Amino acid sequence: MKTKHSSRFRVRSYETDPLGRLQVPILCKLLQEVAVAHAEILGVGVESLINSGVAWILSRLHFEIDNWPAADEEIVIVTWPDAANRLYTERKFEIFSPSDQRIGSVSTLWLVLDLERRRPVRLPPQVTERLKEHEIDSEPRRFGDLTEPAPIEHELGFTVRRSDLDLADHVNNTSYIEWAIEAVPDEVWGSSELAELEIRFLSECHHGQTVLSRSQIIDRPDATEVRHQLVREEDGTEVARALTLWR
Repeated sequence: MKTKHSSRFRVRSYETDPLGRLQVPILCKLLQEVAVAHAEILGVGVESLINSGVAWILSRLHFEIDNWPAADEEIVIVTWPDAANRLYTERKFEIFSPSDQRIGSVSTLWLVLDLERRRPVRLPPQVTERLKEHEIDSEPRRFGDLTEPAPIEHELGFTVRRSDLDLADHVNNTSYIEWAIEAVPDEVWGSSELAELEIRFLSECHHGQTVLSRSQIIDRPDATEVRHQLVREEDGTEVARALTLWR
């Protein structure tokens, strides 16, 4: 049986958007919080890795959600490491209402970053040995390609603030997601709910840099598809690419 960890959260009023729904970046922060807590329990926590000169970084995230919680509602997030190979660790999540109804599922891929060379490295022995103690698969999920927006229909610019940075001194993944969602036009955001999000993180950003959030809207019979791209303005480097579906 997979080694699972769960946490219960109550949605606060300041964590909701103008339509009363839990904000997308807040949900992603809660996922991150549960993952960090479980990694610590498993002996592969953030601080122990940083002391060894490496850090966890999120490479891919894909979630589907059926029902967005509102203010004062509770959710339960369950997580577990599902698979690992030499480079990637897959961690999954499920989101439940207090009545144990599953309202969302999430799959993530994580890499280990060498903090001095700023490049991904193989999972260190301290991680692989710990993961061997638990029932996990040998091959993480294979994510598909994401299509860049073309033509670009919307573009917004954001300057990286200190509050966007994490312990590895680069932009936290939740800020990328926040910037991507901001490029969704009001007519989509106000009339639909986000049902699915997939994002691939490609490069780092640091304090003071400017990130351009670009998007393209695709009308589908069952949903509105938005293609996203985040680009570092200083050198044109693509730092993330994403897809959202709104129903």
